Amino acid sequence: MNALVVYFSKFGNTKLVAEAIGAALQSADTVRLIGLNELTTADFGDADLVVMGSPTHRMNLPQAARPILDKLPKRILQGKMVAAFDTSYKLSWWLNNFTAGKRLAKKLRKLGGKRIIPPEVFHVTEREGPLYDGEIERARAWAALIIDRISGDVA
Repeated sequence: MNALVVYFSKFGNTKLVAEAIGAALQSADTVRLIGLNELTTADFGDADLVVMGSPTHRMNLPQAARPILDKLPKRILQGKMVAAFDTSYKLSWWLNNFTAGKRLAKKLRKLGGKRIIPPEVFHVTEREGPLYDGEIERARAWAALIIDRISGDVA
């Protein structure tokens, strides 16, 4: 399995989570980590799994990330497993429906991806972070759950 972990990060928190996820996916044949601003369509080529993350800005994807995602060709993720995450404040339960991870998951499915796990939120303490204690460990555990789900799909 080849994994591609894509992230958009303004203050570095989402990048830290993406790095932890990438490190935990080491059982994959190849794990590549790339910033969304550097992403090209060729990066998706041999990826079997695409994990994408972004901070939540104003209960949505950051304005700077949207045009990049909108330019991706339709069905580029056809046949690929996908997962999404975000970094955000701890919100009330009903506001958790308005996170970048949920928006990303929907976008990845529209691009043809097969969601293998619900989106996950990793929490920051303030607008610019840092992450709460334990969030990096939660990111590693979430990545391990992705591996378990993939193993279950393959078996």
